[in-house]
Amino acid sequence: MGDLILSTKDAAAKDTGSQEPEAKENDAKDTIATIPIKHIPVRPAYGTKGKPVVVATNYYDMSVTSQRLLQYKLVPVRVYPPGVTAKNPPIALKGRKLHRIIQLTMEKLDGVWVSEFKDYVYTLNPLTFPNGDPTIRIEYADESRPMEFDVKFTQPTSIDFGPLIKYLTTMKDYSGDFPVYADVISAIGAVLGHTPRSSSNVASLGSSRHFPLNISGQSQPLGFPDMNTIIRGYFQSVRPATGRLLLNLNVSHGVFRFAGPVKDLLKNYNAPGLRNVHRLLGRLRAEVVFLYDHGQPKGSKKGKAAGPSQDKIGRRVSEKTLTGLATRQDGRKGSKPVIQHDYARPSEVSFVLDGDVPAGFTAGAKYTVAQYYKTRYNYTVDPDLPVINAGTKDKPVYIPAEFVTIKAGQAVRRKTTPEETREMIDFAVRSPFANATSIATLGRQSMGLDNSKVLSAFNVTIGKNLLSVHARELPTPSIQYQGQKTANVFEGSWNLASVKVYRAGHPITNCTWVNIQQEGNGRHYDDNDLKNTMEEWRKHMKEKMGIPCSEFKNPNGLHIRLARGEYPEQKIREVFKLLSEYQMVFVVLPGKGTDVYNAVKLVGDTEMGFHTVCVVRDNLLKKSAQYYANVGLKVNLKMGGANHKLREDIPIFKEGKTMAVGYDVTHPTNMAGSDNLPSIVGMVSSTDRDLAQWPSTTWTQQSKQEMLDAEKLRNEFAERLQLWQKANGNQLPDNILIFRDGVSEGQFAQVLTKEVPEMREACKKIYPAKRQPLFTLVVSVKRHQTRFYPTDSRNMTKSRNVKSGTVVDRGVTLARTWDFFLVAHTALQGTARPAHYTVLLDEIFGSKYKAEAANMMEKVVHEMCYLFGRATKAVSICPPAYYADILCTRRRVYMSDVFEGSFDDSSSIASGTQSARIQNASHRNIHSRLKDTMFYI
Repeated sequence: MGDLILSTKDAAAKDTGSQEPEAKENDAKDTIATIPIKHIPVRPAYGTKGKPVVVATNYYDMSVTSQRLLQYKLVPVRVYPPGVTAKNPPIALKGRKLHRIIQLTMEKLDGVWVSEFKDYVYTLNPLTFPNGDPTIRIEYADESRPMEFDVKFTQPTSIDFGPLIKYLTTMKDYSGDFPVYADVISAIGAVLGHTPRSSSNVASLGSSRHFPLNISGQSQPLGFPDMNTIIRGYFQSVRPATGRLLLNLNVSHGVFRFAGPVKDLLKNYNAPGLRNVHRLLGRLRAEVVFLYDHGQPKGSKKGKAAGPSQDKIGRRVSEKTLTGLATRQDGRKGSKPVIQHDYARPSEVSFVLDGDVPAGFTAGAKYTVAQYYKTRYNYTVDPDLPVINAGTKDKPVYIPAEFVTIKAGQAVRRKTTPEETREMIDFAVRSPFANATSIATLGRQSMGLDNSKVLSAFNVTIGKNLLSVHARELPTPSIQYQGQKTANVFEGSWNLASVKVYRAGHPITNCTWVNIQQEGNGRHYDDNDLKNTMEEWRKHMKEKMGIPCSEFKNPNGLHIRLARGEYPEQKIREVFKLLSEYQMVFVVLPGKGTDVYNAVKLVGDTEMGFHTVCVVRDNLLKKSAQYYANVGLKVNLKMGGANHKLREDIPIFKEGKTMAVGYDVTHPTNMAGSDNLPSIVGMVSSTDRDLAQWPSTTWTQQSKQEMLDAEKLRNEFAERLQLWQKANGNQLPDNILIFRDGVSEGQFAQVLTKEVPEMREACKKIYPAKRQPLFTLVVSVKRHQTRFYPTDSRNMTKSRNVKSGTVVDRGVTLARTWDFFLVAHTALQGTARPAHYTVLLDEIFGSKYKAEAANMMEKVVHEMCYLFGRATKAVSICPPAYYADILCTRRRVYMSDVFEGSFDDSSSIASGTQSARIQNASHRNIHSRLKDTMFYI
């Protein structure tokens, strides 16, 4: 891939590594906790199985000196003028306001400092305060409203780098908490992130993501409905590694609101589209031009700190938060303006001037916006552009659109549309080489890693080359179908040619099909052709795949016709009620839109209690045997079958005494009112030695709570054990292998102290007192930022990725912690994302496999990735975690009216009808007839 980008010299060095970066931009409310490292299993050994290879990483070596930083906490308190009552409780300071307050405060002090612009600043030397008082008064002007704050500095905490450097060098004498030296790592992260966070040309999101706003070719407009833009940026994180510190730097993408003159935005919309413009302008930050009175000389007086500035022709420029366009609902307090119609133009918006009025105006008289600007400023506004409200709904401030410019770097807080998603994928999916090149060039430049005065002052140096590490390619397992036939596996994938499912599920003796038509959705088709295709598909499943499916009870199908924009749920419910005794209903969807699909699953899964299998009509009518087979795999799983198995059983499951469990929690993100939408828990468990069937349970809990509710977890885990017992001759498993998906390192402690005890309590209620099962718990994470790149074309796939089965357990891992990265799948495009596995608890592998525990763990996880039932390929994450994620998605489908509803940003989602809708949606549970099946697949 080129010496400019990758260097392989580090692969031969001693094993070095780092733990996986923060698992995700975590939305959970749980406090980050630590746990004594002695409670985390020690890595039993490095793995040895597989073909040795060398891979490059997206890590840089870091050099830091053994020094001390001082950490000051800043506490800003609003100072109110005499006679003004302070707000109680005070409004929390965060985001850009807190950023600016910290910046203004530190400008009054001498010394070198860095900050994430949240709560803390870090310095090399003690700060010297005027008159010795650690309280600094600053003046801050927010949208032209001057405020004063007293910013108090607490006594500094010393952050000593020495113990961390010693530990990483020796890997000895550490008995503290995990994650290791979190305070030191956080301080170094603040040093590295200070430069991009301080730049007005970079938008920083969360703890680690930074997006340059002015680099050509690194963004792309997404078009309608909101004219948003996707920007290529970078994630950076400091990671402790054996023998050194590493900087993890990766390409990241963010979606941002339109930036630029509002008049340019308006060019994209006609009159009916102004409603959408009004919506998208709401709560956007913008620069607003205020003109001087006609005849007033152009001054050059500077504005106050953070307040209005002046452009070069003397007009005053102020930052405002927009409300939207002018509407008839404006002005609920005081003199109400007269708006001829919503989204009106300057000649259609009028208001009364009261009190002291400017020269040329009459108190109590009514003026349009156009008249006001002409009389006061001798300016003729654009008569065709709608008026912008730069005030509030209660107290509007109307500005001609040509004087408003939306500021860059404002992130989108909603779910992207399907069209936007397609555009995003087109822009974001690039070859591994392209991403590595960006990291090594624009990434370093944007993050200020070279020739940085800040890094130099804090004695931090970043290596020049991306690191390379030792890896291994694990052997591919053999896949078996009915009659001991095996599949030909190539690059982690195979097909169903000439094979039948390993074990058919329950015979489908009572089924039919339903065709849903929606005006304006889908291509023209012939009814007879559709009927014949459905029968052809049924025969393919029965004859080619070995799935027993009897003839349709209604050969001609049932048909539902929906008008354009019609809400589909009621008509689907009316037809489905006629089919309540059926086992399975095959549903032909008009297109890929989610509204019809969501209604089908809601009614079928929660109300009727029969399985539904959905196909898109255009795809079905292509009569592809591969399409028939892919959907047929879902059919067999729903009916309790096993599509394929491994020829050589995974050792730990071979005896039929080990149950596997996977669970995940998903949180509402990128939507208005998400703080009151519930988080969703999904849990699956195996019931057979072939790991084919994974019945499930799902529930909701408090919004953005990552840790599972204790009582609910205890009861649902007990139910998983009882299902295993029922399916295995009344026997309970001796071993339970648990995959916990998606928690960050800061939540590992809570998994061990809050969740594991509840699962043990469930076992105590079911098992004999002296025969408790052994637990092994593995955290599986996909939302991290580690990537690997091939360094040799012989170890490369067609998409220029590392090969499936590539495992890395050194170089980017800590020697003591038992974790590894695994690329089990083959990425067809883009850069393959490895899964990261960390063993948090082990009572099985160490005792059973001794010195081979690490090899066996990697083998088990790798081979399980070939047992994802609905695919003929290895998947990127272990199936228990994958199924749990799919289950959470299905539960969210049942609640699509609240998760995908159009709650306004300014509304309180927790009030009135909306709160009732959320409560009602949270109680939509799977029908009892489907409860113990793989209905969610």
